[in-house]
Amino acid sequence: MTNSVRDLALAYRILGSFKIGVGVLAHLTMRGAGGSTFWTYQLGQSVEEVRTADLVEVDFDLKPVSGPGRVNPSLSIHGKIYAARPDVRAIIHHHGANGVALGAIGASVIPFDQHAARWHGEIALAEVYESPLLHGQSASIADALGSMKALLLKHHGVLVTGTCLEDAVVSTIELDNVCGAQLKAMAAGEVQTMPAAELADVKQVMGSNIYYEAAWAYYLRRLHRLGLDRGVDDTTPAGFEAVDVDLARDYSASVRGK
Repeated sequence: MTNSVRDLALAYRILGSFKIGVGVLAHLTMRGAGGSTFWTYQLGQSVEEVRTADLVEVDFDLKPVSGPGRVNPSLSIHGKIYAARPDVRAIIHHHGANGVALGAIGASVIPFDQHAARWHGEIALAEVYESPLLHGQSASIADALGSMKALLLKHHGVLVTGTCLEDAVVSTIELDNVCGAQLKAMAAGEVQTMPAAELADVKQVMGSNIYYEAAWAYYLRRLHRLGLDRGVDDTTPAGFEAVDVDLARDYSASVRGK
């Protein structure tokens, strides 16, 4: 599917409606039409308040192409992934409790039901995450992701890629639910893997564009029904102050001051 910038603004709000990425630290980006840029929101915003007018287009080195405001410097991670993976059209990174908890115990997703089976052979666990040194870690995270669809960052969060915006959003919500369900199952007893034949069948269905397109359409209806798409086309000045921050610079300065 071909996505508009407005679709991206709605995608942020869909994530917010599921309490994914709420705050100012989550990332959602979409590759630009030309392939060598990507769109994102402004540093200082939370996902549920993003409007189309707030979105910024940058190149893979985070140099601005169009749109106002500053972007999160840690999005250099996304630039590295887009450069290495032409198949990736959208990337989401968040710090939801379910994914963080599963990664913190060194576990990955077990294909115990149809939703978990979708991730069989498509998710990796990154053992080391040097969170303060954001600029230096971008290539290592892209390497850890490799050809996988998603990455659990131990002690940190989750990163999910998509072949399109809809795929990334639906997959992120599904993975968050899967991590939560697996944690409950692990607390109750031993989690058993689905039979191999059944696993292959449901993985094909749950990973298909038919599924994520239907789920995306439902999420849009749900967003409208809840009234959470109000203001997405508003063009008045943003109701927040863009943050001037360089995380690597500020971290280095704090270390020198000790």
